[in-house]
Amino acid sequence: MSSILIIGGNSDIGYATSKVFAQNRYSIHLASRDTTNLEIKKKEIESFYNVDCKISSLDIENKENINHFFKENSESPNIILIAVGLLGTESTNNDQISNVNYLFPVTFIERSIIEYKAQQKLGTIIGISSVAGDRGRKNTSAHASSKFAFSSYLDDLRKKLNASGIHVMTVKPGWVKTKMTKNMKLPKIMTTHVDFVGNKIFKAYKDKKKILYVPRYWSIIMFLYRMIPEILFSIIKK
Repeated sequence: MSSILIIGGNSDIGYATSKVFAQNRYSIHLASRDTTNLEIKKKEIESFYNVDCKISSLDIENKENINHFFKENSESPNIILIAVGLLGTESTNNDQISNVNYLFPVTFIERSIIEYKAQQKLGTIIGISSVAGDRGRKNTSAHASSKFAFSSYLDDLRKKLNASGIHVMTVKPGWVKTKMTKNMKLPKIMTTHVDFVGNKIFKAYKDKKKILYVPRYWSIIMFLYRMIPEILFSIIKK
């Protein structure tokens, strides 16, 4: 049975995606710092989908905790999904936003490649970025820039690992109804449910897509958004 390790197993998108993989007979490994909630998710997955579900404590911001994780989890998964993220605002938590959205996920991925290389089981790395990383935002610059950096890293990683047979996929969701966006006033018509995102991630994984915009129309929106000249863009933002 193929397996997927989900870093950020308590995140709404991470858990929604885990259920889709479980439904398709993948064993699940959820990792997060909050193991109490992971225990609940483990019981749900094993009860509803009759597949193995392992949970691990992982604070991706803690280097020693990452070291402990790899000591306790030496067997390579077939798929790694990075589903951690932090929104925040420009005036708060900028260092933490950058660390959680970019630095620590990159550190974990690079460590995973080294730790699991000899087993030759790891076949796919999926990173959840954001459409916000396609162009800078005035009020969420730390979030947008860190997501841009993460997307760029995944692009480079895809080229780097091409010869090794490890596929790298970048997921760029638009507005999604999650805990992270619950206090934001989002347009209902363009706000997606996490279950939709999870299903699209699984399908894109099976199709070996390189970049996935969710929903698909965000690829057109962001293409047009990037085409706005900087001077006009500044006027519009005013």
